[in-house]
Amino acid sequence: MRNVRNNPHKTAVICRETHTSLTYGEFNSRVNSLLNGLHELGVRKGDRVAILYHNCHRYAELFFALIKGGMVLVPIDFRLKEREISFLLNNSQASMVVVGEDYIGVLPSPVDIPTVRSLICIGKAPEGMEDYEYLISSHPPQEPRVDVEENDLATLYHTSGTTGVPKGVMMTHKNLISIATNTLIAFRVNPDDITLHTSPFSHVAPLWPLLIHFYVGGNNLFLKKFDPQDVLKAIEEERITTWNSVPTMIIQLLNYPDIHRYDLSSLRWISYGAAPMPVEILKRALTLFGPILIQVYGLTEAYPVTLLPREDHIIDGPEEKLGRLGSCGRELINCEARVVNERGEDVVPGEIGEIITRGDHVMEGYWRLPEETSATIKKGWLYTGDLATVDTARYIYIVDRKKEIIISGGENISPREVEEVIYMHPLVSEVAVIGVPDEKWGEAVKAMVVLKEGKKATAREIIDFCKDNLAGFKKPKSVEFLDSLPHTPSGKVLKRELRERY
Repeated sequence: MRNVRNNPHKTAVICRETHTSLTYGEFNSRVNSLLNGLHELGVRKGDRVAILYHNCHRYAELFFALIKGGMVLVPIDFRLKEREISFLLNNSQASMVVVGEDYIGVLPSPVDIPTVRSLICIGKAPEGMEDYEYLISSHPPQEPRVDVEENDLATLYHTSGTTGVPKGVMMTHKNLISIATNTLIAFRVNPDDITLHTSPFSHVAPLWPLLIHFYVGGNNLFLKKFDPQDVLKAIEEERITTWNSVPTMIIQLLNYPDIHRYDLSSLRWISYGAAPMPVEILKRALTLFGPILIQVYGLTEAYPVTLLPREDHIIDGPEEKLGRLGSCGRELINCEARVVNERGEDVVPGEIGEIITRGDHVMEGYWRLPEETSATIKKGWLYTGDLATVDTARYIYIVDRKKEIIISGGENISPREVEEVIYMHPLVSEVAVIGVPDEKWGEAVKAMVVLKEGKKATAREIIDFCKDNLAGFKKPKSVEFLDSLPHTPSGKVLKRELRERY
């Protein structure tokens, strides 16, 4: 509200897809009208509202309307399939869904999502759905009166665990304030900054850049999706100063043949996270962009945790400092981070332990999963499941993941979830899904399949089966058929042996 009062005519958002530019005053008016419209539809404080849409200024409007109204944002990845979306809506007990017209086809039928009372369509609204733009235009822009407390639930992002069942991560307004404050100090954004949003808002990673640039009165530019040429054109034409990315995006830019034709001199920093960044790729990026890269490490349950700043991104200097390119940095301001062994003691350099973190950035817990919450948060410390070591200066080096989550192109993929789908195939006897190294995606999903005796199938058949039942980024990139899988004496598949082949 400070920016609305003091800088109502300053540009707040630019959407390249819709050719829309809104000032802080115009943006706030649309947010208020939207919230008043939601109230008339019966949505109240504490209600869960799901969004199935791509990056756009309207996503930001929805985010701030729900936050201002004390409602709970439930982001849903538009790449998911009907079965996956149905689970998320039912798990969150969403009372409303806001959906883009391009994604109506993947919405479950009303009988499968009984808690959903109303639907809003962004675009041409079919019968039975409210029209998003009409809802805004038909309601007044007065400030709604809603009392919101810092411990009220604000967002419910879903993350996949080792069980393969997505868990709702409860973040409160206090969590959001902590995330914004911590990153604002670390990244030193200012009102002149123009940030580029390319990561989908169905993930938690783009949340902090949105918060801090709105907080200081900066400008937010939205691209519908990541495309190397579109990104380079936007940076040059809009004089982008800050950009939050994932390693896959940087790799695609580095491999784009015409990148040197674009003027990228306006960039002050590029942050990256969500997946491991190969050191050799980092060196190439530093050579191209200069010393403007910043690494952020975190997880949906606590974001961010550590930071590797620009001054530690060097390719020439003492061996000790050069080695820090392989680390995820040190704890972010106002965040505590430790690497502990099984006895709960801080590890010494070279010893491997688990990263744990404590602070207001840590989630409230898992939605309707008290036992999972207790197993993850112990005495205020969140156990990340990431295995790491440290150096004498307390830089943290991730060496593996205790959990078996595959990170492909910045996306977290549960092997169990993919396995459950493959097990639905009538010819499959046994399957193990692992992540294997991939130059483009960091890791790629690979399925190791044992067919039923006397049966035959092709890799394409298994992949297409997954494609019909899972989001595209979750399906295996490759399939290998084996006569049998290695097992422990208790019957568990020895995935370590499978991974060692690659």
